[in-house]
This record gives sequence, C-alpha cells and structure tokens, in this order.
Amino acid sequence: MNAGNAIKTAIAYLLSVIAAYLLSVAFYTQQVIAKMQAVGAVYSGQQQINTFVDNLTGLWQLAAMIAIALMIAFVVAFFVKRVLKPLAPIAYPAAGGAAILLMLYLIEQQLGGGAGVIGGARDATGLALQTLAGFLGGAVFAFMRPR
Repeated sequence: MNAGNAIKTAIAYLLSVIAAYLLSVAFYTQQVIAKMQAVGAVYSGQQQINTFVDNLTGLWQLAAMIAIALMIAFVVAFFVKRVLKPLAPIAYPAAGGAAILLMLYLIEQQLGGGAGVIGGARDATGLALQTLAGFLGGAVFAFMRPR
C-alpha cells in the first residue's frame, strides 16, 4: 500500500468511527429519552438537543471502544471478504454492525448488572439501533476507502 492509499484508508477509518459514534450517541439519547417520556417525563426540543450534546461529550470512552471495535472488525473483514467473495460488497458494513453488537455484549459481560449497562441498548430496538450505527459506520468505511 502506498502512502497516499494509507492516508486515504486512515481518513476513511476516522470518518467511519465518527459516523458510528455520532449515530450511536443519537440512538442512545433518543432511546433513553423515549423511555423517560413513557413514564411521564417531558423533554423540550432544546432539552433533547442539550442531552445529545452532553452525551456526545460525556461518552468519549464509548468513542474509544467503538474505534477499537471497528479497527479489529475491518481488519477481519479485509481477510474474510477475500475468502467469501460473494460477501465482499457488504463485508465492512456487516463487520461494523457485528463489532458494535459484540462490543456491547462484552461490556455487559465485564460490567454485569443484568439491566444493560448501555442505557440505550437495553432492549431489542436499542440493540438493533446500536448495531445499525456500526453497520452505517462500516458503510462509510466501505464507501470512502481506496479501491
């Protein structure tokens, strides 16, 4: 790989992490707000925006975990797509989704608690949305990476 492609790959990776993190936090925030509204809490539009911004800046450890999960997943996908050629077009998005799902599972196993450590991923909808964030982050990488 030449230097230009290495830089383009690094930029594609960084953009994929940013996309996955932004979507993960957005989905997380809306899931938690929806659960709170279901029990009678009222959030104004501005409070929802403020909550998102607070989560975006406060969940930086999640960003680091997403970055690690996606890096491992993209390396695995790079090799898997060479063997399973029919899956090559969706290798990176599938790897991104699987990485986030596995990351959430491992966090839960390490921290325990049973109720779901990540508040926005405590039910099937939340898990699906978090997986979608990883899938879309993988799609960004697949689209932006050099060919």
